[in-house]
Amino acid sequence: MNKLPQFFALSTLVCVALMASSSALDGDGWDTSDADWKANAKSFKLKHSAHERWGFVLPAERWHSADKAIELPGGLTFETEISGTNKIEIDANADGDCEVTVRGTGFVTLRSKNSDGDLVKYSVRLRNTGAKKFEWTTGSSMKGNVAGQTLHVFDQDGNGKYSDWGVDAVAVGKNKGASLLSKVVLMNGKLYNFDVTEDGTEVAVAPFVGETGTLNAVGDFESKGKLTSAVFQDGDTSFCLANFRKGVEIPVGTYRFVSGRVEKGSASVSIRSGSMQKFAVLAGGETSVEWGADVSGEFSFQQKDDKVTVQSNFKFFGSAGEEYYDFHPRGKGPKILIADAERGREIKEARFPES
Repeated sequence: MNKLPQFFALSTLVCVALMASSSALDGDGWDTSDADWKANAKSFKLKHSAHERWGFVLPAERWHSADKAIELPGGLTFETEISGTNKIEIDANADGDCEVTVRGTGFVTLRSKNSDGDLVKYSVRLRNTGAKKFEWTTGSSMKGNVAGQTLHVFDQDGNGKYSDWGVDAVAVGKNKGASLLSKVVLMNGKLYNFDVTEDGTEVAVAPFVGETGTLNAVGDFESKGKLTSAVFQDGDTSFCLANFRKGVEIPVGTYRFVSGRVEKGSASVSIRSGSMQKFAVLAGGETSVEWGADVSGEFSFQQKDDKVTVQSNFKFFGSAGEEYYDFHPRGKGPKILIADAERGREIKEARFPES
């Protein structure tokens, strides 16, 4: 592997939000392992919210085949038919007829009744991935408000459930970057224990009691772009820290970096953990994450006589070992210069698209 000093990084994401109401926890679908805090918790109702103009950044959204049907738990199946190379027809109300057509990319809200006779809404985003191939992912959230903060819970893995800890996602306030679904959330600068029912229609919160320390992921991040998402996780606890320039108090633990994004104008790049180490957050202490520039590139090449063939399997790593990928617009990855070391002159210049 050869290494090459490089360029900048880019990204955006969301964090967490809820809706006001104050009922005792007596509904079904709650996690019963934390009965102590739930005895004094307040519950809040959430409703389906479609996002045709998708602006969120999810930490690990998943895409699924839509070639034959879109299937959700509870026997909800929405048949699909592909016609031509880039057109898909969808039975969006599960009545046996495909009445919605999407060409290339698109958005549709699915509606059907579950086994209890309740109306279920679920919005999806669709994309054409090749000749007669389509994929779908979530296009909606369960949304509410509490203490003046908007809360979104996302079915990130597309299984129709909203209570998969560390798998689904949650976003708070005006932030568009989401953390993984977490049993502790940060709202208005305060920590709360958090739970959500499987169908996503109700959440419960109570003030968090426990040891905390400060994690600062922004102060020592170096880039020509703006860090708009930085998700860290310790078990069932996760936070998006991109908006906290001075750090923020979170429960003690050992946190790993999950995902992020850097943006500069219309350009962006995503970030994943790569070889980044974990970060210990100790009671009363402060931990800073030093990452970002300088970025180096790893690639392979072949040389025969005066001809150098560079493979397009480039990987770009930051100073803490984090990996930068999915550059937008494509082709705006770091510039590659190949030089003759003996003669000291440039031989070739290239710029590879990153995926």
